[in-house]
Amino acid sequence: MRVLICIEALGIGGKERQAVELIKGLASKSDIECLVICLETDEFYLHELTNIQVSIEFIPRRWRWDLRIFLKLYKIIKSYQPDVIHTNGLMSSFYALPLARLMNVPLVNGSVRNAFSKAGFRWRLERFLLNMSDYRLANSHAGLRSRGFSERDSKNVVIYNGFDFSRLEGRTGNGGRSMRGRDTKTVGMVAEFNPFKDYSTFIQAARKISERRKGVVFVMIGDGETLEASRREASGAEAIKFLGKKKNVEEIVATFDIGVLCTFVEGFSNSVMEYMALKKPVVATDGGGTRELVVDGETGLLVPPANPDAVAAKIEYLLDNPTIAKRLGEAGEARLRREFSITKMIEETIQLYKRAIANSKEIAVRDDLREGNAHS
Repeated sequence: MRVLICIEALGIGGKERQAVELIKGLASKSDIECLVICLETDEFYLHELTNIQVSIEFIPRRWRWDLRIFLKLYKIIKSYQPDVIHTNGLMSSFYALPLARLMNVPLVNGSVRNAFSKAGFRWRLERFLLNMSDYRLANSHAGLRSRGFSERDSKNVVIYNGFDFSRLEGRTGNGGRSMRGRDTKTVGMVAEFNPFKDYSTFIQAARKISERRKGVVFVMIGDGETLEASRREASGAEAIKFLGKKKNVEEIVATFDIGVLCTFVEGFSNSVMEYMALKKPVVATDGGGTRELVVDGETGLLVPPANPDAVAAKIEYLLDNPTIAKRLGEAGEARLRREFSITKMIEETIQLYKRAIANSKEIAVRDDLREGNAHS
């Protein structure tokens, strides 16, 4: 089987993290050949793909709607002759879908990575492209529903993100020790700084807790357009630390006592999976696909959106009840291993490819029969 994966970038982010995990998984299969097309030159995760059997071609855009990409991608598809094309975002689908239609290659559109609904032009364009695709792949049921698609349609598929526990091998857990003393507790949030991640609520909660108790450090890992605004909001709060963009995320998360994710709406969070993998109790915004990952009161604690008081209360509850915090963390890790393994994600994706290819061949046979009858 020849698979062409067209992705937006290899930069930092949950979508990119999952693309890398999928590519690595496909490359490990002897019966699958994989070609990766990347539309941007950000190479944050490229080092993870250097020692595997996969070809990567960069065809960067000069601007967002660079029409020259169509010709470049057409030549690659014509030469490679894939059995199936898999896209993971709006722009990769925008370029690959018309060519897949033109060249009769089934396309799996995996652009549903969040659970936003009716969010302007980009949302409407993405939904149009999804409608035109052979299969629509989401990483949460909430995400699929947010685009107006029903799980009852066999062309609409949910495959949850998977976590590769081999990422934790050899981790020392010392990545963040320098920021804390022996008796200090660390509460952390890992997320890109963008308008969809609610760092403001986390910062406000951190300020409230810092006013009431000492010995708690609040750390944020990530980079992005809202970073400077967040720094200004946290100005003067000595307990709040910004660590920036990091590749050794697991080592730093290993030093957390509590993992937090405040968002306005979420698809299926890689950060929460990292917390769970390292047995950290989770406090997360209840919205989008987070409820599909975190079972409130069993593997973590869910809070209403944009509610700093609720976030602060749940964090302090876990700080005051370490036995319960430990139980939640252990239950989260067990659920992650049981329900959201990387092996399960890869195998379900391969089965989807096989279904798409088989269905495409059936359609081709029917078209040939119709054409033959028309000429007889």
